[in-house]
Amino acid sequence: MLSSIVHSLFHGALRERDFILLLGAGGLALFVGTISAWLGAHFGARRAIRRAFRESIDIPAMVTEARYNELARSIDAIALEVERISEAQRFVAKTLVERTGSVTTPVSVPAPRREPGATTPH
Repeated sequence: MLSSIVHSLFHGALRERDFILLLGAGGLALFVGTISAWLGAHFGARRAIRRAFRESIDIPAMVTEARYNELARSIDAIALEVERISEAQRFVAKTLVERTGSVTTPVSVPAPRREPGATTPH
């Protein structure tokens, strides 16, 4: 069979049957190659996306943990400052009571009427 293919290719014109067989084999090879390339690209891209997603998850987890630690330190500092302010207010109230001898209630003054509009200073 191989000798007949070689003979038909090199020693004369291809017969119509040989040409159809060659065309069919080439078409089949093109079809299988296209499907194989598509499947390889599809599954390769899915694998690359999964790998990139896993890597993108790991990095922000470390960053998020550092941010949470910084946030906890900031909240602790704010709580300490609020405690200091409340202690200062208690001290001032105690000093005023000791100075005057008793606590007097202030006379209620009606609040001034304000026009509608913006309430912010800027």
